[in-house]
Amino acid sequence: MFAHPPRPIIIHENRDWVVFFKPPGLETVSRDGGPELVSLVREALGEPNLTPAHRLDRDTSGAQLFARNPEAEMALTRLFRERRMEKTYLAICFGVPRNREGSIRRKLSEWESGRRPVRVVRRGGREASTRYRLLAASDELPAGWRASLVAFSPHQGRTHQIRVHAAAFGYPIMADDQYGNRSINRQAGDWLGLKRQALHSWRLSFDWRGEKVEAVCPLPDDLRLAMGKLGLAGQERQFIHW
Repeated sequence: MFAHPPRPIIIHENRDWVVFFKPPGLETVSRDGGPELVSLVREALGEPNLTPAHRLDRDTSGAQLFARNPEAEMALTRLFRERRMEKTYLAICFGVPRNREGSIRRKLSEWESGRRPVRVVRRGGREASTRYRLLAASDELPAGWRASLVAFSPHQGRTHQIRVHAAAFGYPIMADDQYGNRSINRQAGDWLGLKRQALHSWRLSFDWRGEKVEAVCPLPDDLRLAMGKLGLAGQERQFIHW
């Protein structure tokens, strides 16, 4: 909960849409009447019709796209539905993937309540694939484990897809108590200062009216601090195009 609502920060905009930085701990749209990004940005810009074109998890930070009019909302929704919206996330993961890049393909259950509301399933489920690329790896840490900075690009965008796939892959996202390694999270929590899963919506890339748009959202302070302690700071700069 925020003592004072954060001031909305614009990352990229035009007459049809605007990309804001969504801080961690803030819902895009609240389910219980609590603080939400949509209300903050509507009030800040004086645009009561701003509508989210997608939603980030409460504790995921980064680029959040809003439509400014009904026509733009329909067009952006179509881009997401037809998988023509490229979404790139950065995450601090426990462990170091053996391969520099690849794809994780695991079917996922529908969202349910509980500590692990989405599961990998063998039968039924929904198709889901996530590309990944290893950007940097830490040295062995005093506790005997290593960490890595990984870029993820979900093809479908299922609920919690990256978090579940990272855990199923064997390299869960740091400080994700819902799907990750809770023992390691407790060890690293105080040292790294992470109070939420280390997942950030870093870039949205799409074509709009014949022009290529790339909206990049810089990493917030809590992730930069953790990356600095792990020896991973600045490594995201090497990753521009996939």
